[in-house]
This record gives sequence, structure tokens and C-alpha cells, in this order.
Amino acid sequence: MAAGTDKWIAAVLFVFLGHALSADTFQHKSSDQVFHGFVIQTDENGLTSIQTTESGIQKVNLSEYQVQSNSIGRNQTVPILSINDEISYEIETAAFEQALLKESQKGPLFILIEIDTPGGRVDLTQRLCAAISQLQFCPTVAFIKGEKNLGAYSAGSAVALACGKIYMAPNTAMGAATAIVNIDGTLKTDKDVFGEAIGEKFASAWRNYLAALAEKNNRPGILAKAMENKEIEVLEIQRDGKTCFIDAQDKRFSDRVISVFCKQGELLTLTPERAVHCGMAEGIADTRIGLLEMLKADQAEIQVNQDLPKARQELEQVIKRFNKLMEMLDLNFKKLEAKDQQQSLRRPDAMKSLQEILKQADYLIRLKQKYPDVPVDEERLVEFRNSVRAEYESIRAIR
Repeated sequence: MAAGTDKWIAAVLFVFLGHALSADTFQHKSSDQVFHGFVIQTDENGLTSIQTTESGIQKVNLSEYQVQSNSIGRNQTVPILSINDEISYEIETAAFEQALLKESQKGPLFILIEIDTPGGRVDLTQRLCAAISQLQFCPTVAFIKGEKNLGAYSAGSAVALACGKIYMAPNTAMGAATAIVNIDGTLKTDKDVFGEAIGEKFASAWRNYLAALAEKNNRPGILAKAMENKEIEVLEIQRDGKTCFIDAQDKRFSDRVISVFCKQGELLTLTPERAVHCGMAEGIADTRIGLLEMLKADQAEIQVNQDLPKARQELEQVIKRFNKLMEMLDLNFKKLEAKDQQQSLRRPDAMKSLQEILKQADYLIRLKQKYPDVPVDEERLVEFRNSVRAEYESIRAIR
């Protein structure tokens, strides 16, 4: 094949890739070097690996480049991660963190995070939000879908606020984000658990965290605060020719009040229409397909990530296994006690039985440590193991 033909094919391929792939543009600040691609990762030396359409993987000092997020060079894919229930398991949180990083390194158009949750643990939610916020060069889109929970409530609203864009399905809601603590099956606020003074410190930290997530993505921070604190009254006003949302306490004499957007005494919960109106969401989409059409990604390959469902399934299997082992442990211990009460327990048999029980207890403790979500108190397991060990040592010491 002639060299001229090679160049023509290369040129055609480059034009094709420029349309078929959709990557970011990287332009060197002090030279004419320009390439298109997507960030893969940053290594220990501070160099960032970028998959480029022009010359494969390049390692660069990213601070020397201007990055324009225009999707020229990204792959025509949209991975989907779903949060479909309470945010309550560490194994799912870890799976989300790993999946998010893995998918971002494949250079998709964006990562779609579908949310339908009543909320969950604050500590785990902050890990999810941190994982999303750390994706500097991979867009994230939240889709609050209308399924079992009909929205993103409490901690779920924080996850949505961490994303670059938010879209909502009709008849869903976002908000009501007061931090709740589950104490023996009873839901309580921080103030109920820790008292007014200390509880307010925790509530204030969570409230400001929500506001910071909102403001990072150019959303009104005061509305995020009103999702947590029912004492905040939010006004929609016109100031200096611009419409904005403020705490009623910050109203100026010259402000023109358009509406009381959130009354004092109620936690802010936004319908899709109100969320779009106040700038907390970008739009309303009936379905995932409709959303992808809105985002001009309807031709992209949809890749539903299965890591979170697999993590939940793994945990369920571990819990079943754990419960069976606990039953065996309990049965072996009861048999040992029965023989002891009947005075038919010989010293060698007692030591052998106790050794077996110790092995079972040690294994259960290791399993609990590997899977913190297993619903059992590790301290009680350790106490039991220690008491069995003490009994074993006392029998062994008999001469």
C-alpha cells in the first residue's frame, strides 16, 4: 500500500475517532502541543497517565496543561452504578469506590449514578461523596429514579449533590437530609442521642457539608442547609437584577421577595419541578433512555456495573455462613456444658472440645473483621473466646 494512502487512511481514522469517540482536550501552556484523550490515573511521582487518541498512553505533569472538558477523545460508553437501598454496608461502599475509579479510568462520556434510597449512614455516605468528588476529569450525572423509595432522601440527597449534574424522574423527591442515628431499631437525631449542645455540633458539621457539596457544583448552599435544618426559612428574592435564594435572616431592605421558598418549621424536600426551578437539578427525565437522549448519549454503549449487587450478594452468603457457624459453636458449647453437669467429662476430652471451640471462635472473629457488616457484636465474640481460653488454660494447669 502506498505511503500516501496510509496517510489518507490515518487522516480519515482521526476524523472518525474525533466523532465516534468523545475525549477531553489537553493543551500545553507554553508550547503548541495538543492532544485529546482522558485521564487514567496519577502515579506516585505526580505524573498523570492519559490515554490519547494520537499516541496512546502519555505520562505528563498535568499542571503544565490546560484541560478542556469537551469529550473529544472519550469512549462512547456510559457506565451505570446504582444505589437502590439504604446506604448501610461497608462492603457496598468499598465496591462503589472501586467501581467508580475503575469505570472512570475507561474514559466514558460520563458515569451515570442512579439513586433510589431513603438514606443511610453518614460516614459511608461521606465516603461515597468523596469518591465522586475526587473524579476531577470524569463527569458524573445523578439520576434520581422513581422506584421503591421514590427519590433521594437524607444521605441520598448528599450523593446526588456530589455529582456534577442532577436529573430527576417525575414524582420523585430530593431532600429531608437530617442525620439520623439508629439506636436499637429506633431512629433518633443527633440531638436526641447526644443532647442539644453536642448534637448541634454534629448537625452543623453535616449541614455545612451538604452546603459545600452543593456549592462545589454551583448549587445554592442555603437550600442544602434547609434540607437538614427545619429552622431555616429560605426566601427566593431578586437582588441587583438577579434571582437568588437566601436565609430569611440575610434579607436586605432593597431585596424584592418573590416567594417564601421554604417555610420555617419544615425540612426542604424538592419535587423535580422545584429542584429545576431553584437550580438544584438540571432537568426532568421520564426514563433512563430519555435522560440519555437529553444528554446526547443515546448512541453510547450502556454498561451496567454489577459490582454493588455482587457485593450485597457476597455479604448475604457470608451472613448465612456466619449464622451456621454460630449455631455449631453454640451447639458444641452446650454439649460440653451438659457433659460437665453430668460429671461425665474427662480432662482430655474437655481440653479437646475447648480447643475446637476456640478455633471456631477465632475463625468467627476473623470473619467479622473481614466483613464488618455481619450483624454481630465483635466485642462479645472476643469476650466469649477469652473466657473459653481462660477455662482451657485452667484445665490444662491441673495436675
